[in-house]
Amino acid sequence: MSQSYKIFIIAGESSGDLHGSYLIKSLKIKNPKIYFNGIGGKMMEKEGLKSLFPINKLSVMGFVEVIKHLPFFIKVKNKVISIISNEQYDHIILIDYPGFNLNLLPNLKKITKAKITYFICPQIWAWKEKRIEILKKYVDNRIVIFPFEQDWYNKRGVNVFFSGHPIMDEWQPKNRDKLVQNLKLNPKSQTLTLYPGSRNQEFSKHFPLFLESASIIRSQIKDLQVVLGCASSIDLTSYKNIIPSWLKVEINNPQYSLEVADIAIIASGTSTLEAAVYGTPGVVVYKLSPISWWLSKLFVKVKFAGMVNLIANKEIMPEYLQKNATVHNISTEILSLLKNKKKYNKKLIQLKKVKDSLGNVGVFNKISNNILN
Repeated sequence: MSQSYKIFIIAGESSGDLHGSYLIKSLKIKNPKIYFNGIGGKMMEKEGLKSLFPINKLSVMGFVEVIKHLPFFIKVKNKVISIISNEQYDHIILIDYPGFNLNLLPNLKKITKAKITYFICPQIWAWKEKRIEILKKYVDNRIVIFPFEQDWYNKRGVNVFFSGHPIMDEWQPKNRDKLVQNLKLNPKSQTLTLYPGSRNQEFSKHFPLFLESASIIRSQIKDLQVVLGCASSIDLTSYKNIIPSWLKVEINNPQYSLEVADIAIIASGTSTLEAAVYGTPGVVVYKLSPISWWLSKLFVKVKFAGMVNLIANKEIMPEYLQKNATVHNISTEILSLLKNKKKYNKKLIQLKKVKDSLGNVGVFNKISNNILN
């Protein structure tokens, strides 16, 4: 394919921005004449996307939190509908972000004849399974990234394409000595990384808790180094008064802080998969507003919050959620792992098995071929 081609692409979160940037790059290799419009972050813009809205305003999580921002989301939706109605696109690509994208889909089918691809289909196997009807009715091409998803969808009469997980392309092993040097760490000391999440609201709930836990752990492990892996979407200005001198902050490449770590405290989400790929054991922590937590308990039907545990179908990374997310629980488990070599090594083996299940490199080449063909 070498003729001009117009794609409207939507990503609403930091992870989607990363995946989207790799996808755009791969698509441009196959057809340099592709024009990209839509919604994305700085990484997608760097690859040539003309983004309509800043992605940090779209990254909201939790039932109550979404309701608070509803007027803004309606404005975004109306803008997207207006542009797609007035311009002719060959393809529309939706990346994850189900709260917005699933709501948009019925409108798209009314206003465009463009082919619609959903890259990273929503985790409807976890909750609100009836949403499968939206994917079946309004999406032409469905791409899933977890090994168990293909069977789950096929059993329900929905065809999907399993690409493998994007992280297999996005991550290439770094030289650990260079990472240690770049982050100004001592190679002879152990490193604990704090990964509080890429959304401002989840960061605000987790960072003080993670920091206090790290302080306790640090008091019992000699020369322990602590690094904060901070997404560029987070504004640290309001946290300056609580950031101690012993905390190193990595904001340019937060994933490096997770890769170089011996152990980590991680906000639940795809970051647990990053930890599996990097071979970094740790604990999963997550807190929501009380109402959002109550609603999630009503509707969510999976056993685990961490994706690494869901794939393994057992608790590889201990999970401390909501009221169990305490300094005592977090620090006790991290110390147990750091002080028990046998237990620590067992976690490494379990994480390697999860990594091996995610597929091989060449994920975005497969995805771009699937989309363009």
